Amino acid sequence: MFFSCPHCRDLVATDRETNLPPVLCPRCGGRLRADVPREKAATAVTATGDAPAKGGPSFARFLQVAASAPAATETDTHLARETTNEATSDAVKAIVDVEPLASVVQDEPPAVEPEEIETAATAIDEIATKASVPAAPSPTLQYPGPSFTRQRAQPLIPARTAKWQWAALVVLAVLLSVQVLVADRARLAADASWRPLIVSLCAVAGCSVPAWHQPSALAMLSRDVSPIPDTQGGLNVQATFRNDARWPQAWPVLLLSLSDADGRVLGARAFAPKEYLGATATQTELAPGQSAQIVLRLHEPNPDVVAFSFDFR
Repeated sequence: MFFSCPHCRDLVATDRETNLPPVLCPRCGGRLRADVPREKAATAVTATGDAPAKGGPSFARFLQVAASAPAATETDTHLARETTNEATSDAVKAIVDVEPLASVVQDEPPAVEPEEIETAATAIDEIATKASVPAAPSPTLQYPGPSFTRQRAQPLIPARTAKWQWAALVVLAVLLSVQVLVADRARLAADASWRPLIVSLCAVAGCSVPAWHQPSALAMLSRDVSPIPDTQGGLNVQATFRNDARWPQAWPVLLLSLSDADGRVLGARAFAPKEYLGATATQTELAPGQSAQIVLRLHEPNPDVVAFSFDFR
């Protein structure tokens, strides 16, 4: 059986054999029996080892601990609810039954009023209800930390890139590519695969493109070397050639070689465009498919010269 301690209002169990309360309250150490003197009460408590546990937890504390533990299943919740209801009814009966026991203490407060019993029963019912309903785990209690870490995390919203930024990026990439092509146009213009792009780009940008240089595309149409009448060692050289390249070419360097009957080269000379065109020439390039005729007058004192050849550089 249980009854309420007049000093600390805690529930105290009576002895099972004698059905009498203990001499001192196990919780607060208050005297519960007036028929035992204080000296004998202290001696009895020391002998039996029933010293009050001033720092120990009360019965209500055990109920609160049980309330904080979440139920695992519905069956456990039902069993806990039935057990709590039985304990509550027994506690209320104990309070009612042992109410006269409080009168045995002569120098203690009066007995517990019915309103206090109802208040205690209501508090026990609330504790039992909390024990039967598992509390939702709190993230703040599970993960303690500074206040700024307990704030709710805001969902991350991906930043949207404006369309004009993508357009500006494309324009900048195109401008960078154009600058690279214009800066390296001399090397790229010498490549047949890149030259059309470079020519079109410079036509828009207003830059100059180096002339195409392909000596192998110059075809020799006719050539002739004849002595000049009434001169000793004078030679009259005539040649006609055509530009078969896809683009205009600058006038080439003409290489003339003279050899004897055995094929040995007796003399060779390279003629620049100014030498075989003359100072009156105004055309700086030879257009695709255009042919040109040149005439040279040379002096060769070696009479063994019987053959000649032309080459372009």
